[in-house]
Parts: sequence; C-alpha cells; structure tokens
Amino acid sequence: MKVILGLAIVALHVVGYTWLVDQSGGNDLVVELRDPMGIDGTASSDRVFVVTDTRPGLQRRRWTATYRGGFVREVGATQLVGPFQDPRAPACSGRIIVGQRMLDEMAPVLKDIVERQLRGSDIFPVGAFRELRSLALRWADGYVRADANVTFERANVVLVVRLIPEPSKTELKFRIAAVANLKFTNAVLRWLSDKLNANSIATRVASDQIDDILVTTLAPPPPFELPGGQTLQFAYCDAPLEIIDGAYAALPFSVTIGTHTILPPRFGLHARPTPAATTKLALDLDPDALNALLFELWRTGWLDRKLAEVGLDRRFNSDPTVTDYLSIRITPLRLALPPVISPNHDGSLRLAADARLAIHDGTRTTNGRIFGALEFRFSPAPGPQLPVSVDLGALELACERSPTTLVPCYGDLVAALRGRGDEFHGALTDAFAKLLADVFVERHVSTPTLPAEVVIQSVVPSITSAGTLHLELDGKLAPVM
Repeated sequence: MKVILGLAIVALHVVGYTWLVDQSGGNDLVVELRDPMGIDGTASSDRVFVVTDTRPGLQRRRWTATYRGGFVREVGATQLVGPFQDPRAPACSGRIIVGQRMLDEMAPVLKDIVERQLRGSDIFPVGAFRELRSLALRWADGYVRADANVTFERANVVLVVRLIPEPSKTELKFRIAAVANLKFTNAVLRWLSDKLNANSIATRVASDQIDDILVTTLAPPPPFELPGGQTLQFAYCDAPLEIIDGAYAALPFSVTIGTHTILPPRFGLHARPTPAATTKLALDLDPDALNALLFELWRTGWLDRKLAEVGLDRRFNSDPTVTDYLSIRITPLRLALPPVISPNHDGSLRLAADARLAIHDGTRTTNGRIFGALEFRFSPAPGPQLPVSVDLGALELACERSPTTLVPCYGDLVAALRGRGDEFHGALTDAFAKLLADVFVERHVSTPTLPAEVVIQSVVPSITSAGTLHLELDGKLAPVM
C-alpha cells in the first residue's frame, strides 16, 4: 500500500507547484459530466478530441483541446466499469502450490513426529514399537503417497499409505487408505496376521499428523491482519485440487470480499503456467485476487486511514516553502474508487487510482481530482534484491467547478512532473519490495494441534503473460518450539 502513498506524494506536489502559477485565466475547455462518478459528458468546444480507455476497471476518458501555437489543455474523468466480482460467489482467483521439493523436506520432520507418537506403543500381534526406519512422501497421480518402513518387536512393517484428497467449498480433508506388508519370522504369527486385518495396523501407524501437515500446507493463506483491526480473509472455493505425479499439488482459493454499492472488477480466469521443478511453495494471484484485496482495503477505509496517518497533507502544509511563499493549504487525499490492477500487453501490471482532495486559499476552496497509474515490471534476477521495477505511468489533475463540471489545471506543469518519473522510480520500487517482504517474509503458518509449522523465509515475484502475479516462497517446515 506504500506504493499508492508514493503516488499520492507525487500528486500533492503537482497541486503545490501548480498553485504557484497564476490562476490559469482563460479556462476555455469545460467538460460537463452527466454523472459525477461517470465519464459521459460534453465539452464546451467542438475542437475537442476525445479518447476513451476501454479496458475494464478504472476506465478513463480524456477531452483534449489544441490551441494556437500548439498549446494543449486536457480534462479527464474516471469511472469504474465491469463486469464485477460477486461477493456471494467469490471466484477461485488464487492458488497455493506445494512442490515435490517441499514434500521431500517435510518427510524428515514428519518422520520425527510420527516416531515420537509411536514410542511406547504396543500393537498386537507385532509387539512393541522399535523404530521408524524411513518415511518418504510423494505427489502421486491424484493423491499423496507415503512409504514407511516400521520395525516392531516381532515384525517389520512395510507400509504404503494413500492420502486421497476430498476438498469442498469449506475445507480440505484427506481420506487414508493404507496397505501393510507384515514380515514375521515366526510361522504361527504369520498365520495369525493373515487372520487379522493388517490394514488396521497400517492405519494406526499412518498418524493423523500426516493429514494435518498436508492440510495446513495446502490451506488458503491465513488471515492477514493489518494495523487498526483490518483483516484480509481467504477461503476455500469450489474447484478441484490438482495433483501432478512427482511434481506438485495446487489448491485454488478465493479472496473474501464484503458487500458494497461498488464492487471490484472481474477480468476472468486465465490458464496458469506449470510451476517450475524447483518450486517448493508458491502463490498465484490473478488480477481478480489482487483487485479483491485492494477493494477490501478501500471498502473498509483502511487505505484512506493510512493516507491520513502518514499525513501527506500535514507534510505539505508545514513545508517551509509552502508556509513562506504560498497561501494555499490542502486536505488529506480520499480515494473515490478502489484502486485497480490490470494486466498490460507487454507482461507488466498497471495499478491505477482516482482520488479527491480540497485546496484552500483563504476563503476560497477548490476541489481537485487526481488520477495516477504505476507500472510494475518483473524480470528474473539473481541476488538478494527483488526483481521488480516500479515506474510512474500516468499523472493527471483536473479541477471541479462543481461535482459535474471539470476544467483543466495547469497541464504543462503536470506534464513536466510526469517527465521526472525517473526520480520516483527507486522510491516506488523500494516501497513495493518492502511491502512484499512485510506481508510474506517470516510468516508462520500452523494450527494449534500441529507440532510443526511452515515458515516463509523469502519471496520472489514474477508476472505471467496473463497478468497473474506468481510469488515463489522459500519456506521450510520446522517443529514448534
């Protein structure tokens, strides 16, 4: 969210510098909107050229007038267009991926857990537990296969356990199907074992801890709590668990959103690429998932509260240059619509935002509309730094004579600030990298009954051709201390 704050800082500088200029006499271009939150409107001159961005999400319309000498004035308006997401039927817009590498690393921890649980047990007719010689986990064709070799007092048990997923809209469970091969040295005991149900022994050895660990690892991300009591929620959704033999398992999930007169846009689901063989743990967040998250932060007022806490207006109003040379003061920014992320054709992501503020000059108050966009690009790059680049893609300012009457506000100065985008590149990139680290790194995923937890150590983002944000998470399974 600090990226949005950076965008707001740029916008505030626009307001400050533009007010240093004379109050722009001769606002020949005037746009009358039919709806204050829409883009349908008429301009005051027939010389106006109109361009509309027709992408879903924050759709932008610009009225541009060219005057003698090549002087250009422009007014823009923004509206949120659908199709929209349905809070009553959230889409499966994300997925968690657990690679075979993660299962390989889980097996030794799981072996220790099961061995501790079996210690001291005595099972007829195999006798007292001696040791768990080996335990291996593998993604099989549609299920999880666990192979174990268990030594008891009077027999060696070669155990094959199939954990068959049974997902639903509310939870994920695994049904245990176990087969045991009991090797007795005594003929009488071999005869007795044939009369007993060897599967009961196998099922007892196949502890529920295996099921618990798999469910915890494959569950949707845990609720992400933000300062101020705001929580982002994720949930199971009505889609099958995908398991590829020896490679990975992927569980789709949804982002929980609340009801509102405004809803986040829906771009729809796209084919996701096959995870790399090196993937241990990863998250895929489609544009719909990203926009649902932004919508929730906007709907609950968290974004506006964060802007107010940072105090961009106070910083501007108390700046020595402003207090010494300007009579204007500004109010905090307020996001009029939820920010929207959309995929670009070049494989990057675009974050657009539309905000409002008031500009006070003595007894005179003018309301301003700020529109801005950030461009996110990802590229594979080794090293400790995240391979992400964030640039200022758009910055526009319009003034309101009334909620439906818009006039230009110092387009030349705004254009000059857009040309200084390189100055904001480093700050915006660092802010996004820190945001990802704050959200994911050192996160602990566990349940109260599980003696182990998944710890996220690092995150590396990338973007697919369909606009899905792919986050490679370097995680490990560790015992709870």
